[in-house]
Amino acid sequence: MTDQINLQLISLCLSKNREAQRKLYNLLLPYLNVMCKRYLVNETDIKDVLQETFINIFKNLEQFDLQKASFKTWTTKIAINNCLKKNAKNNRNATEELKIDIHDTKVTPDIFENISNEEMLVWLKKMPQNYFEVFNMFVIDELSHDEIAKFLNINSSLSRKRLSRAREWLKKRLHTDNEIQFKFSFN
Repeated sequence: MTDQINLQLISLCLSKNREAQRKLYNLLLPYLNVMCKRYLVNETDIKDVLQETFINIFKNLEQFDLQKASFKTWTTKIAINNCLKKNAKNNRNATEELKIDIHDTKVTPDIFENISNEEMLVWLKKMPQNYFEVFNMFVIDELSHDEIAKFLNINSSLSRKRLSRAREWLKKRLHTDNEIQFKFSFN
């Protein structure tokens, strides 16, 4: 993707060249689609967030500065911010789900060999949103706690605390989640 996006293509987009804009869109779409799928709690919001992301990219393209970040980093930040805004908006409008504790049973460590990436992502998205966002940024995107803090407008110690709580959630759920255990007991 990024090897085909160069300053000449960006310059053509800035001059409102439709073909260049279409090419940039087509080069970015697969990558940004995956990013949004990973960050959004509700996957039905992907098209809306992608649309908003591309509007932001093209509207603010003149603000892109290669001295500050790569184009991939710049567009990723826009996409993640749009995902976080959408999740926050949905969270304000959400109703609380009834949760029932399930009895403890052991899960073997090889369970992750029997689950697809998509199934793992669906399962991880059950994590409280604040924990999932930090977990996703730290573990998957390999951002530092300082970078996460800037994205989420929190301090880095809160980022570390949320990551710790995400790990605790994972440990607890691995031992109590009936859906995950059911999936693995028949594989």
